[in-house]
Amino acid sequence: MKQFFTLLLLSLALLVPAFAAEESAFLGHSKSLFLSVEETPSKVYVGQVFSIKLKAIVANDKIDGLGNTFSSATGVDVLNPQNPWERSRDNTYYNTFYFKINSKTAVMPRLSVSLVERQEALESEIITLNTPQLIQLKADPFFSNVIAQSLTINKHKTTTFDAKNVIIVLEIEATAANLKDFKLSGIAKSGIDSFSDNGTSQKIYYYAILPNYQKSFDFTYFDLGSNKFNKITLPMSIESDEVSTQLGLNPKESIFEFYKTVGYGILSFIFFIILLKRRKWYYFVLSLIFLALFFLDQNPLNNAKLKSNSTIMILPMERSTVFFTSDKILDIEKLGERDNYIKILLPDGKIGWTDRENIIKN
Repeated sequence: MKQFFTLLLLSLALLVPAFAAEESAFLGHSKSLFLSVEETPSKVYVGQVFSIKLKAIVANDKIDGLGNTFSSATGVDVLNPQNPWERSRDNTYYNTFYFKINSKTAVMPRLSVSLVERQEALESEIITLNTPQLIQLKADPFFSNVIAQSLTINKHKTTTFDAKNVIIVLEIEATAANLKDFKLSGIAKSGIDSFSDNGTSQKIYYYAILPNYQKSFDFTYFDLGSNKFNKITLPMSIESDEVSTQLGLNPKESIFEFYKTVGYGILSFIFFIILLKRRKWYYFVLSLIFLALFFLDQNPLNNAKLKSNSTIMILPMERSTVFFTSDKILDIEKLGERDNYIKILLPDGKIGWTDRENIIKN
């Protein structure tokens, strides 16, 4: 019995300091960060962009801010992972993160939030975001893959592309949307030439090359407000080609241009023959006028050179699709201008837009 009490006393002597140290550590580093989800959707469509609002209560007045780390996501894109937290009052912070679901089997990520002071993490809290009910939309041959709260066509333009095709350019704006995913099936050549996002809305310039017998451009998007597909139909009437590239459409190959050039030459020759017979000064003037028109129609004043390593774009706008890059200096012809871009005819007959600074004047 004496030995038992001796062992008990020794055990207490060893354990009590350990418990005391653990209690002291706990009291010295008590929890000061509490996370909760304020708003989250119950169902989400595959491809949809949606938001989750979170709340953080911080019992520490000395921090410099909060840091975010997302992990363990499957089939989900976090669109603004480093979005800063906004302080409200009473040490309460709020943040809204945007996500995009890419598959029916997607799993939402875990979010680790850290209290940061002098660029060091003092304490972290992890919250697992619940995966909402995921819905796959039915296949639709006209579906553009866009799911949006609202979508509008600001403007559109149709111009000649070549002898058999036209090119249509659309400026599309949408809110709460995955507008960058805009794509239609069954079109030989199409794409997004420009994308911008100001936080509340997105905007794209979309182009498509279509047969010239097609009378309308049709597509659908899924409207979140009405929970149904909305169809948009745009008439395709040919307009000026000021934003068209007319790839492969050489104006010099136009039958009208050919006959006009030949006509100038013939008229100049006819008046010259009449001059020789009647010797009147005005026949000489008329012959010179048509001769000048004949040479001017060859556009010698528009001839220029293109610098090597210059890019040729489909549309006259920043971040437009590049379809050609010159590997040497090329002889080109200027066809038009728009802002800081020059429309040019390449030696192979293709037409596109390039920056004004890429042109070398003869």
